Amino acid sequence: MLSEVKQNNQISEPIARYEFARSVRMADTDATGFAHFASYVRMMEETEYAFLRSRGLSVVLYDARGTMGFPRLSAEIEIHRPLSLGEHVTVRLSLVSVDGKQIAYQFEVMDDQQVLSVEGKFTAAFCRFPDRGIPYAMLIPESVMFALTQGHLDQFTSGSSDSTNTISLTPCQKTSPSTR
Repeated sequence: MLSEVKQNNQISEPIARYEFARSVRMADTDATGFAHFASYVRMMEETEYAFLRSRGLSVVLYDARGTMGFPRLSAEIEIHRPLSLGEHVTVRLSLVSVDGKQIAYQFEVMDDQQVLSVEGKFTAAFCRFPDRGIPYAMLIPESVMFALTQGHLDQFTSGSSDSTNTISLTPCQKTSPSTR
């Protein structure tokens, strides 16, 4: 089994949880009719994106200084039972760690009988993406930390007069090809 976040030899309580339901689609499967391993990663990413949207966030955020986001540092999956075309699944996300610059998720993909089929784990860093240059890790802004751990971004009010870690965010908006 995948390693679990433990504290004093006990599994830590997740910081946040989220569930996302979907079906195994034709595009998820290979010639055998079973979901290809990469499709499990996609299911987990879809769940992560839905979780972030539910908190008023996105994997890509903007502020006055430019673009920020959550690039993946690592991804790990363990398949217990392959899923096949048409199966209904629930992907359970647990936010298990937020350390100031990185976040870690654990996932469980449950079949329609609520039997564990796949486990996964992602680690991502919060980064600034300069127009020119290499992305670099930065402290997760106070407002993003609040949204990840406590509620929706719209509910955030800065309790600090220190504005160094407080920014005004705009989630990524879909754009048409002519406006990119």
